[in-house]
Amino acid sequence: MPLTLNRKSTTADRVRAALLLRKKIDELERRFARTVANLPKHMLARNVYGFSPAEMRKIARNLHAKAKEEITSGRSREFRGSIEKAL
Repeated sequence: MPLTLNRKSTTADRVRAALLLRKKIDELERRFARTVANLPKHMLARNVYGFSPAEMRKIARNLHAKAKEEITSGRSREFRGSIEKAL
């Protein structure tokens, strides 16, 4: 069987595909920048974990509800101390 080169796996094709992908990413970044240019900055704010303030409030509400549920069921006790002193 003669040796054949698989055309799809050549380096040139992969480089070309990478360049096309980079071009598409650049275009999408420009579109995103134009879209959010007129929005208030507080609506676009994210913390270091990637959550918006609204998402953080939702997470905090869920955690608080779960903690209250565990306290009422007796699986946990309510913390009444100071976190600063505990640390």
